[in-house]
Amino acid sequence: MNRFGNMLWQTVGQTLFMCTPHNAYAYRTSLLKLFGMQCGRRVRVRRSVRIDQPWNVTADDLVIFGEGAIVHAGEPVRIGKRCVVSQYAMLITVVGDTATAGCTEIRGSITIEDDCWVAADVLVLPNSHIESGVVVGARSFVDGRLPKWKICIGEPAEPRTERVLHGIQ
Repeated sequence: MNRFGNMLWQTVGQTLFMCTPHNAYAYRTSLLKLFGMQCGRRVRVRRSVRIDQPWNVTADDLVIFGEGAIVHAGEPVRIGKRCVVSQYAMLITVVGDTATAGCTEIRGSITIEDDCWVAADVLVLPNSHIESGVVVGARSFVDGRLPKWKICIGEPAEPRTERVLHGIQ
């Protein structure tokens, strides 16, 4: 999106977004769609969520963004079906590179596949890929790829145990 569209979202769109009633999910989703976010069915975004560039975000069916979640989408962010991005989680696609001299940036997309839970206060860095069924434990950070159907915790997050759904065949 161009500079004018970005300015319009930052001034008007986010203000209208934040000033909505608690359960006005359909209104907030419609507003995000108006600014280019691709939303599936029944996407729920709390009013305290910060999405700085919605045109770079794709959220499939039944995705939930919890209170205070931050999506810094300078690059594409793709979230699959039935995922939760819990309260205060941060999906960051552009960060400063402290390993090199000068002001360089590390940029990269973030992909979260179906049936994942990014728990409270998790940080997901650029070029991260969370495969299907992963649970990322609270206050972990993700830097890279996490394998399918694992419970991952730590700094950086690493698989600790299998994620098993009892009663499902």
